[in-house]
Amino acid sequence: MQQHKHKISYVTKENQLENLLDIYLSECLFVRGLSPRTIKGYREVFKTFQKIVPEVSAIEHLNPNIIIQFFTKLGTRKRFEGKHLKVGVKASTVRTYYNKLMAFFNWLEVNGYLEFGYISKKIKRPPEPKYTDKRALSNSDVSKIITAIVTNTTNDEFLRVRDLTIVYSLLYLGVRRSELLGLRVQDIDFIKRNVLVNYETSKSTENRYIPLHTTLEDHLRELLRLRKERVITTSYLINSSKEDKVLSVHGLKHWVEKYKRLSGVRFHLHRFRHTFTCELAKKGADMRTIMKLLGHTSSKMTEAYLRSLSSEKAQQFIDELGF
Repeated sequence: MQQHKHKISYVTKENQLENLLDIYLSECLFVRGLSPRTIKGYREVFKTFQKIVPEVSAIEHLNPNIIIQFFTKLGTRKRFEGKHLKVGVKASTVRTYYNKLMAFFNWLEVNGYLEFGYISKKIKRPPEPKYTDKRALSNSDVSKIITAIVTNTTNDEFLRVRDLTIVYSLLYLGVRRSELLGLRVQDIDFIKRNVLVNYETSKSTENRYIPLHTTLEDHLRELLRLRKERVITTSYLINSSKEDKVLSVHGLKHWVEKYKRLSGVRFHLHRFRHTFTCELAKKGADMRTIMKLLGHTSSKMTEAYLRSLSSEKAQQFIDELGF
C-alpha cells in the first residue's frame, strides 16, 4: 500500500490523534458553534474508537485498513448493558460513528495531516438504516403507560406527579433524553406559556421555546407545589425521588425498564419524540413548524420521524379531503 504523506513525519505531541482531536473540537465549538452536547458526542465516539483499536494513537498509525477493522469489530463487539449481553450495534449507531469519525478524518486531510482522500475516498458510507418498526406510540400504548404509573404510585403522590410529568413532557414537548433531564425550574414560563430548551442540553446550537400544553402545565404546577412542600432545592425540574438532585441517566433508564415491565409496552424514550412529531403532522402542522419545535436543522431529519405515519393514516387524510 502506498504510504500517505504528512506535514509531520515523526511522532510528536503535535501529531498524537488525541491532541489533534482537541484542536478539531475546539474549532467545532468556537468557530462552527456546535453545542457542548455535540462535542461530547464526538469525544465519546473517539473514546470507543481508541478502546476498540488501542494500537492507533498517532496519525502514523491511521490507515484505511484500520478504519475497516474498527467498524468490523464494532459490529461484533460484545458488551453488557445491565444484566443483558449485547452483541454488535444498530445500523443507525454505525452510521453515527461513521459520520463523526469521518468528519474528524476529513479535517485531518483538509489541514494537511493526511494526504487528501487517503481515508475519505477509501471508506464507503454505510447504507441508510431501514426502519420497518412503527416508531410512534399508539393512544393505547400511551394509555397503558399512564395507567401503570397511576396504579403503581398510589402511596406516593410526589412520585406519581413526577412520573406523569415525565411522560407529558415527552409527549407535549417532544424533547430528547438530555433535554428532558436538562430542564430547569426557571425554564418554565407560565406567563408566556412556554418552555425553554437550552441549547447546551441539545444537539442544536440555539435555544428553542416550545408552547406549553394545558395538560403539561397542570402537572408542572402540581410538581412545583410538591417540590416546595418537600423543600427540594435543585434547579433541575426532574429530580431523583430519593435525593435532592437531578434524576441521573441511569435513573431514567431504570424508570423506562420499570414502566415497560408494568405497562407491557415495549418503548424507549425516543418513541415519545416520534409520537409528538407524528401527532403534530396529523393535526396539520407544517414542516417548518415541526422542524423548529424539534430543533432540527434540515427537513430530512424531520422526515425520518414521520415514517411512523402508516398508509392507513394516509387513507384517513385522503378521505377527509374536499374540493
